[in-house]
Amino acid sequence: MKNKDFLLSIVLNVFLAYLWIFLIYLIFDFVKLKDNALLFGIVLASTGTLLFAEVVRRVNSFIEYKITHPVKVAGFISFGLIAVANLYWISF
Repeated sequence: MKNKDFLLSIVLNVFLAYLWIFLIYLIFDFVKLKDNALLFGIVLASTGTLLFAEVVRRVNSFIEYKITHPVKVAGFISFGLIAVANLYWISF
């Protein structure tokens, strides 16, 4: 394990977290104009999140590591911190 792997994992997952937040905001802005917005928003956000998770799984260069590998854990933590911070600080 190198420090470069940790840094690359963190930077990649921070970038992906910002992309996921952007996707969720776009979906909720689109849904505001529709009838039955809550149901439509939940369905679109869930579908978008599942598709995004598949893209992240394939794009992430650390796919061969186990889920408990320290580099993957550092990436998951950075993704989670950015996502939670943005969703908490910027209210819908």
